[in-house]
Amino acid sequence: MSKSIDIQLSQLRFASICVVCGSPASKQFELQKVFTYGRRSHTVKVNVPMCNQHFETASFKGTAERLMEILAILGGIGAGLLTIIILLLAWQPTQYDSLFLKLFVGGIVGFGIFIMVWAVIALWLAPMFAEPASKEARNAVRITHYWPQDQFVRLEFKNEQLAEILQKIT
Repeated sequence: MSKSIDIQLSQLRFASICVVCGSPASKQFELQKVFTYGRRSHTVKVNVPMCNQHFETASFKGTAERLMEILAILGGIGAGLLTIIILLLAWQPTQYDSLFLKLFVGGIVGFGIFIMVWAVIALWLAPMFAEPASKEARNAVRITHYWPQDQFVRLEFKNEQLAEILQKIT
């Protein structure tokens, strides 16, 4: 069972206990999530306390996850280069052709495609291949919603007792 609480970011204070197991915490693990509202995006960062063991577990990237990150880079490069080549071949020649201008515009579009392919694979797909223990430690606390006007954030805790402790100290 999980419990969600809404709290203003400026008032967010965690007790010095691990959010996974409740033992004394010695490190801070950074949670980060991007919320987009219209044309504006907001990156919310929250440092949650963890013991050494769970910090190492949350930070660990297994073979499959690392392989997906490498594939993200290679796939992004391939998609970007393919985009540049297709654009160069598709542009109709005119008497005012400038190879430099075509390469420049193609490079910008290709870089945009690289970023999109890389982001989808590395930031969305790769975490799905994380080790089960790493997923559990990373998801002990999740950022589920953010209200930018008053800077409130909704945190979802897997451990209800830790959520209640946070509510008491803030």
